[in-house]
Parts: sequence; C-alpha cells; structure tokens
Amino acid sequence: MIKLAAALSALLLLGAAGTAQAAIDARLAPDSVTLTDNGRTVLVYRTRTSDPAEPGRLNYVHPLYAPDGTVLTEDRPADHPANRGLFWSWHQVRIGEEVVADGWFMKGLTFFVRGTKFQGQPDGSGVLTLDVDWIVNSKPELIYVAREVTKVTIRPAATTGQRIEFDTTITARVPGLSLGGSDDAKGYGGFSMRLVQPDRLSFASRGEAVTPAVEAVAAGPAMGFAWPVANAYPAWAVGLACKAQGQPITRWILRRELSMQNCVFPGRAPYAIPIERPLHLESTVVIQPRESAAR
Repeated sequence: MIKLAAALSALLLLGAAGTAQAAIDARLAPDSVTLTDNGRTVLVYRTRTSDPAEPGRLNYVHPLYAPDGTVLTEDRPADHPANRGLFWSWHQVRIGEEVVADGWFMKGLTFFVRGTKFQGQPDGSGVLTLDVDWIVNSKPELIYVAREVTKVTIRPAATTGQRIEFDTTITARVPGLSLGGSDDAKGYGGFSMRLVQPDRLSFASRGEAVTPAVEAVAAGPAMGFAWPVANAYPAWAVGLACKAQGQPITRWILRRELSMQNCVFPGRAPYAIPIERPLHLESTVVIQPRESAAR
C-alpha cells in the first residue's frame, strides 16, 4: 500500500508540470467535447444524452484515458446502470422540504449545456468551461433550479503522470434549494468515479491502506486507487482529492466490488444552497504510472 503514497503526493507535485507551448486542445462535436494532449485523447465530456429515454444522462465524463490509451472508466455498467465515468450528482435535489428530483438516478432532473468554451494556457494546460442549466422536469412545468459552471483543467502529461482538475460552482435559481446524498446510512453523493475492474482495486490514504466498508470511511483528504500488478489490469494508479467550500472532504465511500468510488459530500443531511451563496466544489484526479507508484 505504500506504493500508493506517490500517487497521492502527485496531487500536489504535478501542478508544476507544463510546457512552453500549449499541448492541450479540444474537439467539439454536437454531443460532446473531447480534450486532447498533443493529439492523444484524455477525456470526453458528454454535453447531450445519447438516449431519449434518459434525458438526464449528460454532464459527465466518459471515457477517461490513461496516457497510454487505456480506458480507465465505465459507463452504464450492467450492475449499476446509473454509474457513469466521472460524475457529480446527488440523490436528493430538494426545494424546501420536498425532494423534486434524484440526480443520481437521473430521475426528474436534466441539464442544458448552454455554453462550452476552451482556452489554452501559457503553461501548456487547457481549460474547458461549461455553462449548464439544471432543470427539474418532474412537475407539470419545468423548473430552472440552478446554474452550474464547471471548469475542467488538464495539465500536460509528464513522466510522473497527468493531472485533471474539476472546479464546479452551483448557484441556486430558486429559494430553498438543497442537495443531499442517499437517504440512508451510506449518504453517498457528490464527485464519483466508476473505474474499470473496481472489484480488484486497493485503496490507500496518507500512505496507509484503507479498508472499504458499507458506510463511509474516514481517511485523509486524498485517496489512492490501484489495480494488481498484472497484465490483465491497467498499469496505472489513480489519485482523487475533493473539497467543498474550500474545505477538504475526508469521508469516502469505497467499493472493492462492481460499483463506484465517492468522496462524500454532504452526506445524508441536505446542504442548503442559498441564492446568494453558491456551492463551490473542487475535485482533482491524478493518473500515475504504476512503475512510478512502486518507487
């Protein structure tokens, strides 16, 4: 498990990596934005649903690729069809005391991506800015409940791996909006990852092994995920760190089974989002070579 400590430290170290000329670029399509690093696909952000029966299945990332082209995420797996790559969602979307939508299961909530903008940066990184409306469609009339602005920053790949940063601001457009995780002891919700072969993962935080549990486990502000050292598995480790309102998230739903991984925010109890005080979320994903993690 000490091997994963390097993956976690990379969350800080990779921020300095870059090149003199922009390496990150974007390709826009009617249903997606593909971000590339010197022509190699890093990730695909979904701007439209591919299934009219699931109007809420957009505003997420899949596939996520390792620098060698290995796909690291799954979308719509048979065991949990609501799992979808890298995604940020909540079971409880509330107005006042009423649950008006379930964003996790994509019931009663859809999104309209009103704008996408890409800018290359002097350090070689690239920033994709997404302007997204949250629309509740469970009522006779549509309700515009929130505006989301997400910035996805990709740093150029280095020998130590690749760093991807998600910066999301959710601004309420109606009074009384709140978001909550699953309404049970697990309380899962927030930024989540459905990685490939999750039943083979190992977990570590602060250089120590972490054992999954049914409910959330307390750990450090970053978590490392790694597959066994064998040709049948990705030759990579993945690190994740999350913040809410500037504070590190240290509660984790971890699954060594066919399911997702989640940095838990806010938990079961809903978090109120007053119109004048947006919710600010930050999530950093680092993909690191297995050989580097072994040192």
